[in-house]
Amino acid sequence: MAMDAGMMMGRGMAVMAGWLAISGCGDDGAGPDTAGAATDAATSNVGEEESSGEGADGTEGAPAARPNWHEDIAPLVARSCEGCHSDGSIAPFPLQNYEQTSPLGAAIMLQVEAGLMPPWHAVETDECQPPASFKHDARLSDEEIQLLRDWVDAGTPEGDPALAAPIPEPPSQDLVDPTVTVTMEGSLSIEPQDNVLDFFHCLSFDPGNDQDVYVNGMQVVPGNRSIAHHTLIYVDVAGESAAWENGQSFDCGGGAGEIDEALLIGGWVPGSLPIETPSDVGILLPAGARIVYNMHYHASVTGPESDDSTGIALRWTETPPEYVSQFQLIGAPAAGDVMTDPFMIPAGASGHEEIVEYEVPDIGLADVRVWSVLNHMHRVGVDMKTSVMRGNEETCLLQTPGWDFDWQRFYEYDVEIGDTFRVQSGDVVRVHCSYDNTLDNPAVVAALAEVGLDEPQDVFLGEGTLDEMCLTGVGVAYRF
Repeated sequence: MAMDAGMMMGRGMAVMAGWLAISGCGDDGAGPDTAGAATDAATSNVGEEESSGEGADGTEGAPAARPNWHEDIAPLVARSCEGCHSDGSIAPFPLQNYEQTSPLGAAIMLQVEAGLMPPWHAVETDECQPPASFKHDARLSDEEIQLLRDWVDAGTPEGDPALAAPIPEPPSQDLVDPTVTVTMEGSLSIEPQDNVLDFFHCLSFDPGNDQDVYVNGMQVVPGNRSIAHHTLIYVDVAGESAAWENGQSFDCGGGAGEIDEALLIGGWVPGSLPIETPSDVGILLPAGARIVYNMHYHASVTGPESDDSTGIALRWTETPPEYVSQFQLIGAPAAGDVMTDPFMIPAGASGHEEIVEYEVPDIGLADVRVWSVLNHMHRVGVDMKTSVMRGNEETCLLQTPGWDFDWQRFYEYDVEIGDTFRVQSGDVVRVHCSYDNTLDNPAVVAALAEVGLDEPQDVFLGEGTLDEMCLTGVGVAYRF
């Protein structure tokens, strides 16, 4: 690129100044319409005898029951479940072998048929057909669900290990080949203060780069998952946060603290995979800059909890990419106008809607692409849709109609950057959120119980878990 890094940063900030982060567990490229080879083989052989192998009763030479674990179910579980359900991961129990999985077969089937597992909430609907498929789609096809059901109905037979199908590599919860991993300085303690459970503290990290680099992968490493609500990641361009004692700034609000020049570059919520940009896309990290986390901690009602090991892993290149990326927050509370002002969900309201719209300013001849989208609400939310309006045409970027606060993630389009949606001056980004503030919403019941309440309350716009938001985080890449 002819433009140097400093000029790129300046022009990029100018282009995106009006465009004001927050991935779960899944397989790369496997979607609801893609059944694996093991599925095809199994469905074509259900009820048929094998010429060799061990039967369901362990009799040598008897035909192996189909479907069985080794030939049919193990590849499916590895692809769509094991990324979360492995030793030391975020799930409460592993599903890495027959002995661990077989006793839970019926319970797994219930979760799958209810649409709760594998967790995936970017759903195609009559009102939303995204412009491209998403990476890491962990959903099971109808054929795979039937295969799992047949296995459970047959008594979860193990089959013959000698006939085992190839096992796909589960998606990694850790960033591959990080250039550097940095851990927070000092420690901090989080505990309830009366009814206040939510705290926003900023942490500063020195990535140690002595020249401009371009980040193409990053991972938040939460030190104490029991209190980590979410994280926003900023670049402190001038490195001002180096002056913070122990690299910490307490009660820093919803941004990067009192820093003159901070750029939002990503974020983390429980269940997220590492953020990895498309090829030819990178996030500029200038020499001497620091990384700042805005850590939203949610206190445990059982007492104080500490954090002394939150960190960040970064992977970068020194070669300027074709596109430079930033993350933009649009909605409430962020860029945009609340069309349903004032923002408030009344106690007892069902089907309540809030809409925020933001008009893209003049971006000149810049080529601006959307490569990642995240929807974000809290406990009262039930459905959310992010769209771009261009005249009378609507392009739905993402809809999450089965909203689940505990399973948020970035959804990244599975296409090359030049094939993603291109933003134009005058486009209107519309963020449409639906809420159920009744006791019919289990998430509301749980949120009320957490603070000792048993009746719905009026809910207002705010940062806390018991407040609400209607907010989208958009990964935008641009070139000139």
